Amino acid sequence: MNILVTDGENRAALAVTRSLGRLGHAVYVCGRSSGNLSAASKFCHKALCTPSPLYGLTSYCNEILDIITNNNIEVVFPITEESTYSINNVRSLLGANVIIASPMNSQIEAIRNKYELYKMADRLGIDIPSTVYVTDPEHIDEAVNKLASFPVVVKPAFSKTVDGDTVLAAGVAYANDKEQLMELYATNPALKYPSVIQERIQGEGSGLFTLFSRDHHLALFSHRRLLEKPPTGGVSVLCESIPLDEVMVDAASRLLTTVGWTGVAMVEFKRDRRDGKPKLMEINGRFWGSLQLAIASGVNFPALCLEYYLNKNSLNHLAMYKTGHKLKWSFGLLDHLIIRLKNRDLFNDPTLPSYGYALQELFNVWGKNRSSDVFAVDDLGPIIAEASGYVRNLLR
Repeated sequence: MNILVTDGENRAALAVTRSLGRLGHAVYVCGRSSGNLSAASKFCHKALCTPSPLYGLTSYCNEILDIITNNNIEVVFPITEESTYSINNVRSLLGANVIIASPMNSQIEAIRNKYELYKMADRLGIDIPSTVYVTDPEHIDEAVNKLASFPVVVKPAFSKTVDGDTVLAAGVAYANDKEQLMELYATNPALKYPSVIQERIQGEGSGLFTLFSRDHHLALFSHRRLLEKPPTGGVSVLCESIPLDEVMVDAASRLLTTVGWTGVAMVEFKRDRRDGKPKLMEINGRFWGSLQLAIASGVNFPALCLEYYLNKNSLNHLAMYKTGHKLKWSFGLLDHLIIRLKNRDLFNDPTLPSYGYALQELFNVWGKNRSSDVFAVDDLGPIIAEASGYVRNLLR
């Protein structure tokens, strides 16, 4: 089949490209440059350039439509939230023979709005951090008065918000006191929309990955984050496959059933050190950064997802997978160490793994039960491309 994978700069895109390319499909990769991470893979049939949807939804959609038409694309795998949103908007122009391997925007809206997601979880009896909901940022003083303590985590309702023909990207922010919190709301444009203020949960981050069909799981996998970038919480740079937690499985099932979810999703939790309970963090309705860990452990989500969208009635893959398998993103792990060394006072956290542990993992290349996110012996192009880009950024 001719398959288009978007956002080739993304490590999840590389995992999808390799997975489907190894199955013999012709994988077309688009991204902001023809030399992106996934395009460097030998499993990329053809690399194509597109503008970023963040800076022009219309031009991006026009390019995608041209690529699909000119290359007889049969299935599209959107990788990022903004690409998924954009491509969903032109579904009606693609014809019945082109499959978009993602849920509709209406389903995605139901889970990506953190403001509504936490309220839904609360109604369903699913554990969440202590939360204050900010509907109108002009009344932030009222919200601050409800806070029990600091530090707090501030989350815009949407990590990506459509603003005209562009997409406004916004991440999680932290405030150690009232002054910092007020400054955030005064200067962050994403906080002019609804948001939440939450207690900061200390504990291990865990993700539950699922291929879901309206009211039941078709495939499941779980991992825990061992090291992240930034070090106190962010993108996983070292993670490990772990057994399924039935509390997390049940919580994910109830949340996704409520919105009639179809497709892949990552339901993210943090296990609160105070009571040992997993607390809901967010749901991402797309492939995740540590996708390669699931594939290496025995759950090939891209292949299963393709099978699901081609024939939704035949799939059932609730099989066991290998636990205790580690996945390392080498350059991300190097960044983790650099950030900690440059900001020792900021990251002087006794709960963080030691520098020695991080260094050991960075240089442990051939250890047992471990894989690399980008490096692959049979596909060296991506690691060469990543190393070249990393050096160029350092020289700048």
